[in-house]
Amino acid sequence: MKSLLIFLIVTCIPFLMFSQEDEHVEAHFIALYNVGESWDTEKQPGEQTYFKEHSEFLSKLRKEKKIILGSRYSDTGMLILKADSLEAAKKILHQDIALQKKLFNVVVYPFNTFYKGCIE
Repeated sequence: MKSLLIFLIVTCIPFLMFSQEDEHVEAHFIALYNVGESWDTEKQPGEQTYFKEHSEFLSKLRKEKKIILGSRYSDTGMLILKADSLEAAKKILHQDIALQKKLFNVVVYPFNTFYKGCIE
Protein backbone atom coordinates (compact mmCIF):
# COMPACT_ATOMS: atom_id res chain seq x y z
CA MET A 1 0.00 0.00 0.00
CA LYS A 2 2.79 2.40 0.94
CA SER A 3 4.64 1.70 -2.31
CA LEU A 4 1.43 2.35 -4.30
CA LEU A 5 1.01 5.70 -2.55
CA ILE A 6 4.62 6.67 -3.31
CA PHE A 7 4.16 5.60 -6.94
CA LEU A 8 1.03 7.74 -7.31
CA ILE A 9 2.68 10.77 -5.73
CA VAL A 10 5.77 10.48 -7.93
CA THR A 11 3.80 10.01 -11.14
CA CYS A 12 0.97 12.50 -10.49
CA ILE A 13 2.80 15.49 -9.03
CA PRO A 14 4.41 16.56 -12.33
CA PHE A 15 1.00 16.49 -14.04
CA LEU A 16 -0.60 18.47 -11.24
CA MET A 17 2.15 21.07 -11.37
CA PHE A 18 1.76 21.59 -15.13
CA SER A 19 -2.02 21.67 -14.99
CA GLN A 20 -1.92 24.48 -12.43
CA GLU A 21 0.19 26.80 -14.58
CA ASP A 22 -1.85 29.74 -15.82
CA GLU A 23 -1.59 30.24 -19.53
CA HIS A 24 -1.97 33.94 -20.28
CA VAL A 25 -4.82 34.51 -22.71
CA GLU A 26 -5.43 37.96 -24.12
CA ALA A 27 -9.01 39.18 -24.41
CA HIS A 28 -10.66 40.44 -27.58
CA PHE A 29 -11.89 43.98 -28.12
CA ILE A 30 -13.81 45.63 -30.92
CA ALA A 31 -12.78 49.08 -32.09
CA LEU A 32 -15.26 51.10 -34.14
CA TYR A 33 -13.82 53.97 -36.17
CA ASN A 34 -15.52 56.91 -37.83
CA VAL A 35 -14.12 60.09 -39.32
CA GLY A 36 -13.05 62.81 -36.93
CA GLU A 37 -13.15 66.57 -37.01
CA SER A 38 -9.89 66.77 -39.02
CA TRP A 39 -11.31 64.73 -41.92
CA ASP A 40 -11.44 66.81 -45.11
CA THR A 41 -14.59 65.84 -47.03
CA GLU A 42 -13.07 67.32 -50.19
CA LYS A 43 -10.27 64.70 -50.24
CA GLN A 44 -10.17 60.98 -50.92
CA PRO A 45 -9.07 58.76 -48.00
CA GLY A 46 -5.56 58.25 -49.38
CA GLU A 47 -5.13 62.03 -49.69
CA GLN A 48 -6.02 62.72 -46.03
CA THR A 49 -3.27 64.00 -43.76
CA TYR A 50 -2.05 61.16 -41.47
CA PHE A 51 -3.90 58.48 -43.49
CA LYS A 52 -0.65 56.87 -44.66
CA GLU A 53 0.68 56.80 -41.10
CA HIS A 54 -2.61 55.30 -39.93
CA SER A 55 -2.30 52.49 -42.51
CA GLU A 56 1.31 51.85 -41.46
CA PHE A 57 0.26 51.72 -37.80
CA LEU A 58 -2.45 49.14 -38.53
CA SER A 59 0.02 47.13 -40.61
CA LYS A 60 2.40 47.07 -37.63
CA LEU A 61 -0.40 45.81 -35.35
CA ARG A 62 -1.23 43.07 -37.87
CA LYS A 63 2.40 41.96 -38.00
CA GLU A 64 2.43 41.85 -34.19
CA LYS A 65 -0.74 39.71 -34.39
CA LYS A 66 -2.68 42.22 -32.30
CA ILE A 67 -5.33 42.68 -34.99
CA ILE A 68 -7.51 39.61 -35.49
CA LEU A 69 -9.87 41.06 -38.08
CA GLY A 70 -10.45 44.37 -39.80
CA SER A 71 -13.32 45.56 -42.00
CA ARG A 72 -15.37 48.51 -43.15
CA TYR A 73 -19.11 48.84 -43.37
CA SER A 74 -21.05 51.95 -44.28
CA ASP A 75 -19.01 54.85 -42.83
CA THR A 76 -17.53 52.75 -40.03
CA GLY A 77 -14.22 50.94 -39.77
CA MET A 78 -13.98 47.98 -37.42
CA LEU A 79 -11.08 46.13 -35.84
CA ILE A 80 -11.04 43.17 -33.52
CA LEU A 81 -7.84 43.13 -31.54
CA LYS A 82 -6.18 41.31 -28.70
CA ALA A 83 -5.09 43.06 -25.52
CA ASP A 84 -4.77 42.38 -21.80
CA SER A 85 -7.59 44.77 -20.84
CA LEU A 86 -9.92 47.42 -22.19
CA GLU A 87 -7.53 50.13 -21.03
CA ALA A 88 -4.60 48.35 -22.70
CA ALA A 89 -6.57 48.11 -25.96
CA LYS A 90 -7.33 51.85 -25.85
CA LYS A 91 -3.70 52.64 -25.06
CA ILE A 92 -2.50 50.58 -28.03
CA LEU A 93 -4.91 52.26 -30.45
CA HIS A 94 -4.24 55.78 -29.23
CA GLN A 95 -0.62 55.44 -30.29
CA ASP A 96 -1.99 56.06 -33.80
CA ILE A 97 -1.24 59.63 -34.90
CA ALA A 98 -4.47 59.67 -36.93
CA LEU A 99 -6.42 59.34 -33.66
CA GLN A 100 -4.21 61.83 -31.87
CA LYS A 101 -4.75 64.38 -34.66
CA LYS A 102 -8.51 63.64 -34.81
CA LEU A 103 -8.55 62.28 -38.36
CA PHE A 104 -10.55 59.41 -36.84
CA ASN A 105 -12.54 58.80 -33.68
CA VAL A 106 -12.57 55.36 -32.10
CA VAL A 107 -14.77 53.68 -29.51
CA VAL A 108 -13.54 50.41 -27.97
CA TYR A 109 -15.68 47.70 -26.38
CA PRO A 110 -15.01 44.22 -24.96
CA PHE A 111 -15.75 41.60 -27.61
CA ASN A 112 -16.81 38.21 -26.30
CA THR A 113 -17.06 35.37 -28.80
CA PHE A 114 -19.54 32.61 -28.10
CA TYR A 115 -18.56 30.23 -30.91
CA LYS A 116 -15.04 29.11 -30.04
CA GLY A 117 -12.70 28.83 -32.99
CA CYS A 118 -14.42 31.41 -35.20
CA ILE A 119 -11.89 34.07 -34.17
CA GLU A 120 -8.45 32.94 -33.18
